[in-house]
Amino acid sequence: MYSQDRQDFNLPPARAAVKKWHQSFWGRAIIAFLAVFFTLFVALAIYVGQVVILLRAGELTTDQLFGQSGQTAAERVKSLYGPNDPYFGKKDAKAVIVEFGDFECPACQAEYPVVKEILKNYGDKILFVFRDFPLIASHPNSLLAAVAGHCAWEQGKFWEMHDKIFEIKDLSAAALQTYGRQIGLNPSQFSACLRSDKYLKEIETDLNEGYSAGVRATPTFFVNGVKVAGALDLMTFEKIIIEALSR
Repeated sequence: MYSQDRQDFNLPPARAAVKKWHQSFWGRAIIAFLAVFFTLFVALAIYVGQVVILLRAGELTTDQLFGQSGQTAAERVKSLYGPNDPYFGKKDAKAVIVEFGDFECPACQAEYPVVKEILKNYGDKILFVFRDFPLIASHPNSLLAAVAGHCAWEQGKFWEMHDKIFEIKDLSAAALQTYGRQIGLNPSQFSACLRSDKYLKEIETDLNEGYSAGVRATPTFFVNGVKVAGALDLMTFEKIIIEALSR
């Protein structure tokens, strides 16, 4: 017969459930820290990548990135042009526009009527400075045209030469000589100047300073030191000028 008495077995006591490391307070804290760190790392990587792209494209300069070495806004504006650069308007104007242009550039040629209208409508309120940025590799005649502009400027006729070049678009030496006669330049003085290298250093300075300021294509404008790249329609340009004059 089987005994009906209940048998007691010596079973080990039940163990409490052991938490995994990530379920503990410190585990959760470490995971949260790593998540925040990873998010910040990705954001920083994206920011650095965008900065590198802008620097390579010329949309951002190291001066803009790290500051302007203590320059005031007025000093930054004046650093964009020199005493020998052709200008139009008031030297004490509230709005200073500096154009880096190329006489053979199709975009500059397309922008010419807008610039002409700006000078007509705001010439007594602004200072407009033209600086050379001849892209010789793609526009082989742009350098001679830049020289012609300076040779005309020494006789006080830069803007007349500027207009002739953009309106007729023939940049050959013979055509430039013809423009000189048409706008009333001293023929022998202009011809000698055009054959000389007296303004090559000035043009090289424009190129170097333009590149340092972030110019990579033409036309590029600076309105009170603020870079505006590319051709603008008249309404947009006027809006920028009116805003600059109102400050």
